[in-house]
Amino acid sequence: MKTRIISGAVALVLLAAVIALHNTVVFNIAFGLIGALMVCELFRAEKLEKEFTLLIPSAAFALFWPVILRFLPDPGRVYSFIGSETNASPALWLVFAAVLYIFAAFAYIVTVTTVLLVRHRTVSGGAFYLCAACTALISLCMGSICEIASRFGKMSVAYLALTFMGSWVADSGAYFAGTLCGKHKLCPSISPKKTVEGLIGGAVTNAAAFAIFAAAANHICKEKVLDILLCAAVGVVCCLLGLLGDLIASLIKRECEIKDYGNIMPGHGGAMDRFDSVIYVAPFMYAVLVLVG
Repeated sequence: MKTRIISGAVALVLLAAVIALHNTVVFNIAFGLIGALMVCELFRAEKLEKEFTLLIPSAAFALFWPVILRFLPDPGRVYSFIGSETNASPALWLVFAAVLYIFAAFAYIVTVTTVLLVRHRTVSGGAFYLCAACTALISLCMGSICEIASRFGKMSVAYLALTFMGSWVADSGAYFAGTLCGKHKLCPSISPKKTVEGLIGGAVTNAAAFAIFAAAANHICKEKVLDILLCAAVGVVCCLLGLLGDLIASLIKRECEIKDYGNIMPGHGGAMDRFDSVIYVAPFMYAVLVLVG
């Protein structure tokens, strides 16, 4: 327990330092590296770590997509270049980035699928396509985090905090609720310790944390910058999405017969173990922030 607490504290300090640089390319590089590390851990779990012709382009895609986002042109400037006076709205930027991501992900899939056809005698197609799908999700997650960090001005840090809260506060709430009153197993064949009571506790904890955060932000800014009820509802959805990511990661670990994806954080496991619940939460949060405001 002592090792877990110390490594967790060190990780939080490092995360805070990176967030302090949220408006620089250093932030994008840091989360690109985290994404690449998650991909490497996943390939190792599936025993594909020596298939470098597949691993390298996968890790490269997870690394470079968040970095590329820092240098994408504002869609408003693109419109201006072609003679339109239309100002870029946040929703326009979301569409612009989404289209680029689709093309980038398609290029990645075509590349590694071509390599797979050459290596099909030694590589399990099912295991590889699982890794490829997860690589696409991981790059989307890290890219969403980087977009949240750079597209919302003075609110970017607050929105980053909400994004990580959406994943990790629910985990803590679910743990304590499940420990104190957990009786009904949620998915015993995948994660025996998770309970229905824990899920409810995590959802309530997230809703309360998001509502308190919104109230505090409104008080500090002396205006309604966040809707309290909407934030509470978003917190509940984040809890469910975080659970989905956690269960998928646990299912893969169970099938691969491993306890953790890595040991980069003693007592916590690898990067994949820490960010599995963020994979679905970050893209959702980015979409909500852009479309709802």
